[in-house]
Amino acid sequence: MCVLEKVRHADYWKRVDVEAYTDGYAYDGYSHLYLFSIAGHEARVKAITSALVTGKEIQVKGTKTLYLYHDFSQKYRILSTKLGSGLVHQVVLADGFFRSADRGRRLLCLDEERRAPEIAYSTIKSDYAVPLVPEWSEWLYDRLKQEDCIEELSGTRKVIRISVAEEELDSFISEGIKNGEIDF
Repeated sequence: MCVLEKVRHADYWKRVDVEAYTDGYAYDGYSHLYLFSIAGHEARVKAITSALVTGKEIQVKGTKTLYLYHDFSQKYRILSTKLGSGLVHQVVLADGFFRSADRGRRLLCLDEERRAPEIAYSTIKSDYAVPLVPEWSEWLYDRLKQEDCIEELSGTRKVIRISVAEEELDSFISEGIKNGEIDF
């Protein structure tokens, strides 16, 4: 079920106060926004997404008001679709969804919780030069969670951040093989 929440940007110095609607977002413990889906009148949506990517505060007005911000360690990509009648839908995504293991950090949007180990495994397999086999996906996901290498973001969309260096992965795999937790 899709629940729309109002999203707002106000800049009283510039006499800007605009609202639109969001059907999905994900943010971290510092209120940095990483995924943001917004729809409404074109000028309002563009004003809000522009404010976000330039470092201004965005408010999401649900059961409680959230104050969300740009993560300056990330660049953002904006995907846009015109809906007709002057309406537009935009999805703002942090660059961590697209880049490989730059600085050992990657963002993943999960459509189903049960697929998390499989999706994490596939991403790590493509981003890192470490020996992995598909049968290890559950073990690897559990180990990354155990080692605090996976952070679940807050919001209405399920997003995880994987933060692990290649050396750490090598160490986890070596230990898993030595301890008999995984094998070839």
